[in-house]
Amino acid sequence: SVADRLWALVEAAQEGSDTQLQLLKAFAVHATTAPQLDVVAGLADGSRTVAGLPVDTDLRWELLTSLAAGGRAGEAEITAHLATDDTANGRQAAASARAAIATPEAKAAAWDAMVTREGMPNAILETSLLGFNRTHDDALLEPFVEPYFASLETVWTTRGNDMAQDLVQLLYPT
Repeated sequence: SVADRLWALVEAAQEGSDTQLQLLKAFAVHATTAPQLDVVAGLADGSRTVAGLPVDTDLRWELLTSLAAGGRAGEAEITAHLATDDTANGRQAAASARAAIATPEAKAAAWDAMVTREGMPNAILETSLLGFNRTHDDALLEPFVEPYFASLETVWTTRGNDMAQDLVQLLYPT
C-alpha cells in the first residue's frame, strides 16, 4: 500500500519537480507487487512515462535495482546497462543492483565479495551493502545471520575502521 500511495503522489506531483523525482525513487524502492513492478519495468524500458520526468542514467539504475530486487532483472541487464554507463557512479550502481538480485546465488556472491574477500573499494562496498539488503523475501538473507556473527571479529580486525563499521552496521540481520 505504501508503493501504491507513492505512485499516486508521483502522478499528482508537479511535473518535473524534485518532489516528483524523489517520490518516484521512493516508489521504486517500495514496489513489490507484480503491477507495481510492471510500472517500474515500463519506466525502465520507456514504454511508460511520467509527464515532465525524463528517465536519465541515474534514475534508470534506480529502476533496474528495483527490478533486480523484484526478481525481474539479473546480471545480463546490469551488464548491458553498465556498458552504457561505465563511470564511477555506474560501477557503484551496478554493484548495488548485482547485490540486490533476488537469488540465493547472487546474495552468496555478494556476501563473498563484501565479507570473505578483501580489496573492494569503500564506495563499491557501501553500495553493495545497500543493494544486498534490498529484498522482497527475507528468506534470501536468513542464511547469512550465523555467518554475520561469525565474521564480526575478523571483519573488525582486518578491515579499516570505515569499512568495518559499514559491514557491521549495514549487514546487521534485521
